[in-house]
Amino acid sequence: MIEVYLLTKQIISWLPWNQESFKKAQDLDIPILLGISAVWCHWCHVMDETTYSDKEVAVLVENKFVPIRVDRDRRPDIDKRYNMGGWPSTVFLTPDGEVLTGGTYIPKQQMMFLLEHVSILYQKNKAKMKAEIESLEKKIQKSPTKYDADSEVTQSIIDNLTLDIASQYDNKHGGFGKAPKFPHSDAIRFALLQHHLRKHKATLSIVKKTLIEMGSGGIYDNEEGGFFRYSTTRDWSVPHYEKMCEDNAKLLVNYLEAIQVTGEKTFRDTTKGILEYVDKQLADKEKGGFYGSQDADEEYYKLRLPERLKRINPKIDQTIFVNWNAMMSSAYLLASAVLEEQTYEEFALRTVDQVLMKAFTSKNGIQHYINEGDTHFSGLLTDQAYMVKCLIDCYQSTSNRKYLELAEGFTEFMLDKLWDIAGGFYDKPKGADTFGALKRLDKPLEENSIAADAFLRLHHLTGKQKYLQIAKKTLEYFASHYQRYGIMGALYGLAIELYLQPMQVHVVGSMKDEKTRRFRSEILKTYNPLKVLETLDPIVDRDRLDELGYPTKGSPTAYICFKGRCKSVENPEKITKIVSEKIDGN
Repeated sequence: MIEVYLLTKQIISWLPWNQESFKKAQDLDIPILLGISAVWCHWCHVMDETTYSDKEVAVLVENKFVPIRVDRDRRPDIDKRYNMGGWPSTVFLTPDGEVLTGGTYIPKQQMMFLLEHVSILYQKNKAKMKAEIESLEKKIQKSPTKYDADSEVTQSIIDNLTLDIASQYDNKHGGFGKAPKFPHSDAIRFALLQHHLRKHKATLSIVKKTLIEMGSGGIYDNEEGGFFRYSTTRDWSVPHYEKMCEDNAKLLVNYLEAIQVTGEKTFRDTTKGILEYVDKQLADKEKGGFYGSQDADEEYYKLRLPERLKRINPKIDQTIFVNWNAMMSSAYLLASAVLEEQTYEEFALRTVDQVLMKAFTSKNGIQHYINEGDTHFSGLLTDQAYMVKCLIDCYQSTSNRKYLELAEGFTEFMLDKLWDIAGGFYDKPKGADTFGALKRLDKPLEENSIAADAFLRLHHLTGKQKYLQIAKKTLEYFASHYQRYGIMGALYGLAIELYLQPMQVHVVGSMKDEKTRRFRSEILKTYNPLKVLETLDPIVDRDRLDELGYPTKGSPTAYICFKGRCKSVENPEKITKIVSEKIDGN
């Protein structure tokens, strides 16, 4: 079975990733050729049209290997374990799924050599390989040292991440590192938060220059809006031309937060460009939802807009990926608050409701993607974690308790199927897909950081201690080895900051009261990523108000609590300064 996104010119009979394909390799005692591709990937298409469409290559593959093909977006769990440094990833495996060797794009002659060499190597050394693999298994099972999240180690994590970001910052062109250069949106968010919390002028400069350089560089599409995935050059001038829902969601948050902090027009212009692109190309206006990606087409994107209109747009993958839809919906909710445009909130809520209706069951959690109306592949941590975070954002934006209840429902599945008592969440359900490297459970830092963030917010919104303990244990698990991620551990730093110094904001008043709505509007559009907003009706939420000790009578009032100190505010016009500058004004 060949995946639908592959070119028909190929003559290799690719098999799906499943138990039957692995059994075939084991029965024949021959290696597996695993190809990891993506619909938007330019070099994947090139390899399909050349290497994999060559008859000599096909004969060797069919005779000496079991060829298996997976899509990177649809199976992130496989990509996580087998990626060789980019896409395509070309991976040679034992029949049990252990890596022999591999690479990324491989032209015909090199592939011919590798096919012959790997086949011979496996047959000669398979007994020795099995012993080495068994030894590796024992080493992998060792648990890292754990630290207490309340110790001084926690502050050192923040300091180290800040230092990493500063040391990798490109003072000339903005961004981090050299070519190829990726946006590193999470590092940008972390740097901006350091300016907010500690008044670091340098981190604000890092954020502003990076966003300005990207927004005026080739990585941003000045004709149709939106960002390409990354730049092949240090100065952002020559992009890799695919556009991803995930990247544009994260960058949208970056530019919205820059508007909140600086109010500068350049950030507002780029924000509108992202939104216009997503609205036009990635949003399913009829049903709700955001499409996964748009193909790279270098010739198309080099044209000016009038010339582009004469050509067919690069293909859009209309798959609805749940984690990316959660990210973009959260970004749209922020856009609605910051830009004061209700239509973004409406579409975000429609998307969330649509995804939940089609892809969620309490037994299996939420599925990874929706394609042509059908849902596929349930239980991944990335989908559960990002959807919980999104549902919390929906609750804070609307004060509709159904979203809070749904978020809590997701946590039951996560704790039952993904939680490790030693701390942290596995990336897939325990006991699912136990062949190949999938038999080794993985705890990804990014998704665990999002999960910890979500559980912390649930603790503050419900008062339930179990959420705090789960978040604390998750953060502690990664404290000993977060540094190996470098600036890619920035989301972990954001979760640590939320643990250390959250700001609880309670608005007590009826949603029918204009003053209540003004309070909420000002709070939602004010920058402070560590704020947790809860709106409480004096009648409906009387039990929660009794628990918090707030009065139920009188005019709508906001209560802000930070580091053990609380302050009541009766004038909505004064709330912005307090939320953005903290209670003590420092």
